[in-house]
Amino acid sequence: MRIRFVTLYFPPEVGAAQRRISELARRLAGRGHDITVLTGFPNYPSGVKPQGYRGKLLMKEARDGYTVIRVPHYIAPNRGFLRRIMIHISFAVSASLYSLFLKRDDIAYVESPPLFDGFIALTMKWIRRIPYCFNIADLWPQTAIELGALRNKRIIAAAQFLEKLFYNQAARVLAVTAGIQNFIVDIGFEKDKVPLITNGVDHTAFTDTIEPDAEIAGYRRDGRLLVIYAGTHGMAHALSTILQAAKRLRDERIQFMLIGDGPEKKPLMAWANDHRLDNVTFLNPLEPERMPAVLRAADIAVIPLRDLPLFDSAMPSKCFEAMAAGTPVMLSVRGEMARHIQQARCGLTAEPENVDQIVAAFRQFLEMGDEERRDMGRRGREYVVEHFSREIIVNALEAHMRRVVDHEI
Repeated sequence: MRIRFVTLYFPPEVGAAQRRISELARRLAGRGHDITVLTGFPNYPSGVKPQGYRGKLLMKEARDGYTVIRVPHYIAPNRGFLRRIMIHISFAVSASLYSLFLKRDDIAYVESPPLFDGFIALTMKWIRRIPYCFNIADLWPQTAIELGALRNKRIIAAAQFLEKLFYNQAARVLAVTAGIQNFIVDIGFEKDKVPLITNGVDHTAFTDTIEPDAEIAGYRRDGRLLVIYAGTHGMAHALSTILQAAKRLRDERIQFMLIGDGPEKKPLMAWANDHRLDNVTFLNPLEPERMPAVLRAADIAVIPLRDLPLFDSAMPSKCFEAMAAGTPVMLSVRGEMARHIQQARCGLTAEPENVDQIVAAFRQFLEMGDEERRDMGRRGREYVVEHFSREIIVNALEAHMRRVVDHEI
């Protein structure tokens, strides 16, 4: 098959969508499919292009057996609702226009968010007759509504209209979690059209055989447990609750490290500085290839989210990566992901934004012996290899695409 991936976010940027799509493209190319990725220029979340991408209007790259085509768009730091909308719309316009001149592919995989990528999908379907799978990694506009970032009723109604239009025109609406799948079915779509294609992990890259990252391990002081969060510092991630927990645990043998960037990072750093949290370290984003070793250096991986019903269905890919690395997890998320952690017996869970429960979970980790924590990590790896291997995900996606291309819709 000739398959086109369409996404605003792609490596060398770091993030769940970037890792997932690059892995899917690489594995499908390895199976003999002709793969093209249509994307923008890397700049997320800082709004700064890396060296090698500056001063270019269009760019074509060969990468891991497939082609990457980068188109121009508005570039700015990922801060402020209006600024993000401008980034999203500019990419949608640019990629839609460029799609008119690309070779005709058999099928497209279009990533949402941003929701506006749906305009690129419509351009390909209506003008080039390319069917598309619309991958829903996060529900928009629902997420923006629940986070309070979107309040205008007219804008909400327009966004919901577009959401249903893009879903209607898709050959498949791919849901990353069962909660997303149920939401889309509940607003009027047949379940057969909304298959569950979850996040997964490359368990050969994130593995318990890698040596821990020496630099990160060096931050561990006085035999303390090292707790690591690695990812976006955004509105959804409730990292302030981790800092509040760190404040209450400042006299205990536990060290916190927050790695990454995002719109909430500066306020978080200011709060930690005001409260003199010497048991908290902030690091800038690290190279993706270092992350397996970084997780191996952690005693505990912490994954928090806001206390919103929307996130009851969230299944953060960073959680799968920690499990594959054999690192115990402290998950402050309820719902699907919490059930997996409990079933695998690979970590502890707490109610989201419940500082008392988060502190209690960390204290429970402190009471454990090294062997008990290692057993947790081992069980997590076994569970994720069995249920969330990237190969399992690719098999399911390839089968759905083949049925669309062969008109078995």
